[in-house]
Order: sequence, then C-alpha cells, then structure tokens
Amino acid sequence: MVNPNKSTVFAGSISVSKLNQLINIIGFNHGTLPFTYLGVPIFKGKPKVIHLQPIVDKIIAKLSTWKASLLSIAGRVQMVKSVIQSMLTHSITVYNWPTSLLKDLEKSIKNFIWSGDTSKRKLVTVAWKKLCRPFDQGGLRIRSLIQLNSASNLKLCWNIY
Repeated sequence: MVNPNKSTVFAGSISVSKLNQLINIIGFNHGTLPFTYLGVPIFKGKPKVIHLQPIVDKIIAKLSTWKASLLSIAGRVQMVKSVIQSMLTHSITVYNWPTSLLKDLEKSIKNFIWSGDTSKRKLVTVAWKKLCRPFDQGGLRIRSLIQLNSASNLKLCWNIY
C-alpha cells in the first residue's frame, strides 16, 4: 500500500488539466524539480554547482566535526577513504560533477589529511598525485575525485554502447 501523504507525482510534458485529473484520482501531491531524494539532488539538465554544493557542504561539515587532533595522518587517510569517498560514490556515478567543485572538495580533504582542519593549509612536500597511487607504487590509494568522476562518465558512455 502506498501512503499518499508521503508520495509525490512528478510529471513531464503533460497538460496541467491532465495532471490535475491524475492528482485528484490518485490523491498524491504534485512535486517540482529540483528536490532531494535520499540525500542526492534530483534535477533536470546538466549538473550545476548550485545543485551539488549541498553535498560538498555536508562532507566538509563531517570532516570538520571529526576530532582530527586525536587521529594520526594514517587515521585521517582511512577516514577519508572509508567515509568521505563512500558518501560521494553514488552521486559521482550518476552526475558529471563540475570540476571546480571537485577541486574545492579535494582541497578540503588535503587540508584535513595534513593539518586536521579543512580550512587550514599546511606545507606538504608530497604531491597529491603520488598519494593517489596504489600502495605498491608508494601511494596511499586515495581516490582522486576528478579521476573518479572521469572514470564514471566513461563507464556511462560504455554502458550506452
């Protein structure tokens, strides 16, 4: 059984009169885009910063709440790999994220790993690309968000053909 109080109808290109008839028959509310479903924004068209910024803000807020001073660098790397990157997995595989957003998020992640604070920079002598390498190549196996986004886009293209 479907609860009409928790259900919404989203209609594409049908007339307003037909939409109203449908709503009256099934008893659902009429929804409009954009909206958020399970923490992921649903919208029409190409993803824009305004659509995906709430996800970035949520991740940066999560990074900021962790007591980084109690964690070693290895602990912070593990937190980023297990929690932060898993939060992004679904939305990155669904949307082509703007590169500017991914760069800002990676900057906050780098700051968190090295200094324990998302807004505090620390001088580092190891390039980010090296940290993104596998363990056997001297890296920490952190996923580059920009490369993950590109790989996900290529996977979508592959699935089309």
